[in-house]
Amino acid sequence: MEVSAPGKILWIGSYSVVFGGISHVIAINKRVRCKHERSDRLEFITSYGIFKEGENELIDSVLKVIRERFPIIKGRIHLMNDEGFQIDGKKTGLGSSSAATVALTACLMRVLTGEFDLNEIYRLSQKANYLRQKGIGSGFDIAAATFGSVVYRRFKDVEKVDSTVKPLRVHDYQILLGFTGRSANTIDLVRRFHQMENVPRFKELMKEIEIDNEMAIKLLEMGMLDNAIPHIKLARRYLNVLAKDVVGLEIENEEDRKIIELAERNGAFISLMPGAGGGDLIMAMGEDLKRVEQAWQRIGIKTIYVRQDEGVRVENGS
Repeated sequence: MEVSAPGKILWIGSYSVVFGGISHVIAINKRVRCKHERSDRLEFITSYGIFKEGENELIDSVLKVIRERFPIIKGRIHLMNDEGFQIDGKKTGLGSSSAATVALTACLMRVLTGEFDLNEIYRLSQKANYLRQKGIGSGFDIAAATFGSVVYRRFKDVEKVDSTVKPLRVHDYQILLGFTGRSANTIDLVRRFHQMENVPRFKELMKEIEIDNEMAIKLLEMGMLDNAIPHIKLARRYLNVLAKDVVGLEIENEEDRKIIELAERNGAFISLMPGAGGGDLIMAMGEDLKRVEQAWQRIGIKTIYVRQDEGVRVENGS
């Protein structure tokens, strides 16, 4: 029996989603696949090695929340990432951990109950993810791994998982991702934002970001990407001001801005650093991104195309 869950791109709501703001996250066709086989012992064969219970935080968090309802049966469980979640041994920021959490939860629940209840998979996955991250983060990536591309607002109570999740696929334009070779520590960056959340200027800028993100998503719901883009860009501008002037971080530097501008000069409708920023991953969206791909590659950026994809699913034949 095999299930798979997608990675993600958070392109609207970076950081603000952590503080209750609205977001839109695109599920992509880079997936984590989980397969269960009968065995006389419990072991996990993953893209990062072979683990027993107690040896891997992600696996242990899923086992803990499922054990609250069911006894875990023995088995050999394969948890393997598609190519693209790592380049040259570095994570690419596409949500392999959240996809693995959802895939493993869904696989175990299917084996234990014979059912594939998306709402229950989502609830348990959010609790496991919250446990592993020790409360840091918002869970938007779990929502996308479960339901596909969604409008998302985080939960207030992890026990109730009272989040807002609304499916919203964007038009299937080309999406090109560029990897600079740098790396960013998302949890550390988010923690720095948390330290300043009670500062009045922080709250003021977050309100401005929320206004533009809400308008952008309303326009996307109407199929009006052209009209949404100025609001997405303005929200990003406010976020950069917030990061630099209040938090004391530069999440987008001059080199990053040149890479973004290069994409938009070569045919991208919009280019930005999704998620937590920090310069490791840059996204471009448009109808034909061949010129963007060539321009980025000329300056040493590694690129991959991704497509929008559905949420967690049972694979054919399972």
